[in-house]
Amino acid sequence: MIFDIILGLLLLLFLSAGLAWFIASRVIMQPREVHPEEWRQYDLSPEKISFTTTDGIKLAGAFIAGTNGATIILLHGYGRSKEQMLPQASMLRRAGFSILMFDFRASGESEGKYITFGGKEQRDLEAAVYYLNSRKDVEISRVGLLGFSMGGAVGIMKSGDLPAIKAIVISSTYARFKSVIWQNFQLYLKGIPFFPIGWFVLFIIKFRTGIYYPYITPVKYLHKLRARPLMIIHGAHDRRILAQDALEFQRRAPWLKEFWLVHNAAHDDVYSITKAEYEMRVVSFFKRYLLEV
Repeated sequence: MIFDIILGLLLLLFLSAGLAWFIASRVIMQPREVHPEEWRQYDLSPEKISFTTTDGIKLAGAFIAGTNGATIILLHGYGRSKEQMLPQASMLRRAGFSILMFDFRASGESEGKYITFGGKEQRDLEAAVYYLNSRKDVEISRVGLLGFSMGGAVGIMKSGDLPAIKAIVISSTYARFKSVIWQNFQLYLKGIPFFPIGWFVLFIIKFRTGIYYPYITPVKYLHKLRARPLMIIHGAHDRRILAQDALEFQRRAPWLKEFWLVHNAAHDDVYSITKAEYEMRVVSFFKRYLLEV
């Protein structure tokens, strides 16, 4: 009897570990999203570029030359690629800005095996700024950043170490990744208990990537951006990253230049359902803090 119980528990443990390994693999290794055909929808003339991070990862990107002397770095979200930011690139290019967009590690056409939700992607942003600094056609004193979701988290956590980044717009970004793990576990894995499966997933992710996700907390880095103009945008009906994260940013950073909670928006549609207002707000923000100084 006791032997059967022990055997049953071991079998349950084995099955739980196997399921956790599968979930962790899906989390840190998303299918590569590469859509070169999407460029045809926009009036852009990209220069294909690449640059390498300090830990040796080669990143694929594009540079689009502008006319007003300022450059905006665009950072895509989890599991996506630079093409996700093409609408914003087109919008900003029409306003005269140069654009640097690239695929984070383990995404799109870039090298790298694991996505780390902003942990190691901070090195990718650092490499992007170093790349811009190497270009003679870029005024390094007029660089802004627009980050979506995970890209926004990277922007918050790393920009404080990069003086070249003078103005920052963050959209649909998490304040604490720990809460996103819980929220998405409930949203996409209904019926699977967070304990013990979720704990196993986190342990496996840490073992494979070296990153412990609950410690990815962009809100703790806000103080390093106190001297930078910062704008926060979030959908009020976002179910992947709750609006309470944006409200926490607002509470923790009373010096924010702009805060926009989009009442009819979810996670991915803030731009698409507010296109004219989004363009007006974001373009005006970057013009004010990159050009009128």
